[in-house]
Amino acid sequence: MKSVCSLLLTGFLTVTFFLSTAIAQEPALPIDDSPGLAPQQECFVSDLVYQDPTIEVNIEKGRAYNTDYWVAYIKIACPTQLRTAAAGTFDSNRTTSGKAIAKRMHAVLAINGDYFCYTNYGYLIRQGTLYREIPDGVRDVLMVDAQGDFHIVQKATMESLAQYTQMDIINSFNFGPALVIDGERIQWFSDNENAAKEGRQRMAIAQLATGSLEYIAVCTAGPYRGNAGMTLSQFSSILFDLGAENAYNLDGGNSTMMIFNYEYVNTTSMEAMREISDIIYFASAYEP
Repeated sequence: MKSVCSLLLTGFLTVTFFLSTAIAQEPALPIDDSPGLAPQQECFVSDLVYQDPTIEVNIEKGRAYNTDYWVAYIKIACPTQLRTAAAGTFDSNRTTSGKAIAKRMHAVLAINGDYFCYTNYGYLIRQGTLYREIPDGVRDVLMVDAQGDFHIVQKATMESLAQYTQMDIINSFNFGPALVIDGERIQWFSDNENAAKEGRQRMAIAQLATGSLEYIAVCTAGPYRGNAGMTLSQFSSILFDLGAENAYNLDGGNSTMMIFNYEYVNTTSMEAMREISDIIYFASAYEP
């Protein structure tokens, strides 16, 4: 019996090795505007947990600074599972509900993006396509490369972005500001940086460590129903304490939405939700 089990184990490990090698060589999902693979309902372990062989999502709720917040821990098998999608196209001004975009793209977890059509400037790459090269020298830019690593350039200009234009950047964002850069917490924010010193509803995305495919998305409640909302300094403290190596602030206020299994995690009030232009989402690459 032991020899049979050994043979079976050896065979399993061999198949696993070749499958892992194949996955490493081939993108799990194409770098384009297509959706991810539909998540398997049996893989939703609970209302806040999803697990399949290519993605794990675990959502927790916390409270700090007299404000509720939610943290989604995400681990993916391939960088292409971190994706973006627009309400229409990335060269249009169309908006719609975040839930509708998430459902269309088969998102396991989705969060609001940076409302790219809010301005006509910025350095905008989405799903590998360059749409805009007009950084204003005021906003911080987040770039996600083909390995899934985060790079943040503060007060970005074409000159400061030059070294990154030679890299394989898949997605970039222009809302900001940066909250944590290379493990260093940003503590000072000017008054004109997205109501920095006011308690607001906020959203951020972060990579836990360069070279890993582990991320967190964090959103807070706004100043209502027993919540104070967070300042940017308080929010950066939360991201730093959660272990983020690079963390970036996204659109907030009534655009703030975390969507899991096509339902809102951070609110039950549909009337309070603003139509948005884009989402960041994590998709499954699992096909049973």
